[in-house]
Parts: sequence; structure tokens; C-alpha cells
Amino acid sequence: MRKTHLLAALGAILFVGAVTPAMAVPVTYSTSGVFGSSGSNIFNQNGVRIDFNNLASTTVNPPPATNALFGSFTTVAVPTNSTPVTDTFTLTITQSAPGPGSIVYTSTVGGTIFLGNSQAFVLFNGPLTRTITSGGFTTTYRIVEGDEANPGRVELFGNPGLISTVNGEIDAIAAAPVPEPGTMALACIALPMLGLGYLRSRRRNA
Repeated sequence: MRKTHLLAALGAILFVGAVTPAMAVPVTYSTSGVFGSSGSNIFNQNGVRIDFNNLASTTVNPPPATNALFGSFTTVAVPTNSTPVTDTFTLTITQSAPGPGSIVYTSTVGGTIFLGNSQAFVLFNGPLTRTITSGGFTTTYRIVEGDEANPGRVELFGNPGLISTVNGEIDAIAAAPVPEPGTMALACIALPMLGLGYLRSRRRNA
């Protein structure tokens, strides 16, 4: 009976240590985008100009997973006639905390655009969820733009001055969870007690 009680006590100690609430992890990141045709953040062809607005250093505090912005596209100029848009676009997310690292998303730019109307888009290639393990944490980045038919798709506007955002989600968890000092101390007390109870039980049954 004593052995059973000690086992239950030890289990409770370890369980309490395991379910300690996760603390917020400040994640600091920035983004930059490059169009393949220009080698810069500006697409400018056939009377169409679209700028990608790089995101300066930004901090969010997961967990739980939190909404995040990964930059935006601004329609600067479009012609009055329907114009095809064809290019590639690369988005780089650079993390500085909890540890350094970066991830790269590639995408295609397509469709047509003209003043007041647009079927133009940026379509990010999967996987849309990617991770950085650094600084003792695994940070997860996910692009949440698009729909079930077109995940990762960002629509571009045909009206100058309008902005389309690249929305995402960020989460972070400890890369290798380590028991808290208090949990370890309690376990060090409970384990010898468990062994002592077991020896006493054997002597009684001998």
C-alpha cells in the first residue's frame, strides 16, 4: 500500500511539473521582398508598378499562436488597358530573437491588371508553414493568405494607392523542454522515499 501511495505521489509531482503554463516568448523579426524582374522590392513593367513594403523589426509574443504581418503590396500605377503581369517574388523572413535565423518563401506573380480592375496575384509556393530552431526555441511561421482553393494567394488591386497585406501567424515553443528546478528537487526527494518504501514492503512480506 505504501508503495502504491508513493508511486501516486511521484506521478503527481512529475505531472505538475509537466503542465506548467508556457511563458510568452518575444519573437522579433523583419521581412524583405524581391521581384525577380527588377532584383528589388519594386515591380515596374508595361505601365504597371507595384511596390512591396518591407517590414521593419517587429515583435510578437506567442504562445499561443498570434497573428502577424509579413509585409504588404501597394499598387502605385496601372494602365487603363488590360495588362498581363508575369514575374517571380521572393519573401525572406529574418528572425533576430529568440535566436538568429531566416526562412525564404518563393512565389509566382501572374494574372492581368488595369485601372479599376485586377485579376493579378502573388501565389506563394508551399509549404506555407516553416520553422526556425534557434535560441532554444522552435519558432513557426505560417502564411495564412488565400482560401481552400488557392492557399498562399495574395490578391493585387487595380486601384492606385490600395494596399494588400501578407498576413501570417507566428508561434514558438521550447525546442527541448527542461524540467523546472522545483520539479527536479521534488523528484529527488520522492525517489529515495519510493525506494525506502519498497524495501520496507519486502521485509514485511519476507
